[in-house]
Amino acid sequence: MRKPCLLLLLAALAIATGEPPNEPVPAPVEEPAQPLFPAVRDSVEQVPLFRPRVVIRQEVIIPKDPFLGGALSLVLPGTGQAYSGQWLRGIGFLTGTLLCYGLGGGANNSIAVREGIGEPVKPGEKVIAGALVIAGLTLHALSVIDGVNTANAHNRLMLDAP
Repeated sequence: MRKPCLLLLLAALAIATGEPPNEPVPAPVEEPAQPLFPAVRDSVEQVPLFRPRVVIRQEVIIPKDPFLGGALSLVLPGTGQAYSGQWLRGIGFLTGTLLCYGLGGGANNSIAVREGIGEPVKPGEKVIAGALVIAGLTLHALSVIDGVNTANAHNRLMLDAP
């Protein structure tokens, strides 16, 4: 006769506390140290003097591949920066590199034509034409390096990593 009373007492206690009797408590889930790709962020807005309003805004973050950023800039200067979202920087690298290549190559062609017809060429003209081509090659190499760095910076910014 005591067992049914004890069971009724436990059931009444469980209903009053809101916890079912003899239920295992779930273990807390540990978050991984590094975010998995694609990462999803939720945000919570704090309104003064009121309860927090939860605004769920999910965005998928796709990391940029640094190797692809460098390879794109190797093919066409500035495209690695554009791939990472830095459009103005990419346009700057593209115009600077093409301008140096164009001016240096045009000067070399002009010098070659003038030498072909026997017209005298000043010694400084060849130096300037060569310097413009070397400046174009340097800008092209810097564009490749910056394409890799821009992709890495994009990933650090999007994933809130230091």
